[in-house]
Amino acid sequence: MFKAFVFLKRKDGMSVEEFRSYYETTHALLGKRMLPNLKKYVRHYLNPVGDDGVDDMPYDVITELWFDDRADFDVGMAHISDPDNARIIGEDEENLFDRSAIRFVTVEDAETELDKGYTSQI
Repeated sequence: MFKAFVFLKRKDGMSVEEFRSYYETTHALLGKRMLPNLKKYVRHYLNPVGDDGVDDMPYDVITELWFDDRADFDVGMAHISDPDNARIIGEDEENLFDRSAIRFVTVEDAETELDKGYTSQI
């Protein structure tokens, strides 16, 4: 699998609830339609822990996009970069995101096998 993460911040003046609702009912469906070779599409909504407030966080959601391989990813990126598709996506992003804060990265996973019988000595 080939994965990309998109770090996204809601636009100013939009509540967390409005943001999540719009993303799930509108923007996620657009993403699904615009990336036909997408294998998995996950939104990881961030909730602050401790004293950090939700408005102080640099991002509200990390979106995870899975493709079979780099070639499928490249095809998907070419599709959404088509001027007509880019316009449609961009117009919808204006309703939802602080576009200046968007960060898009590809990732390489490293997984640690955990011992099932491990207990902390602390």
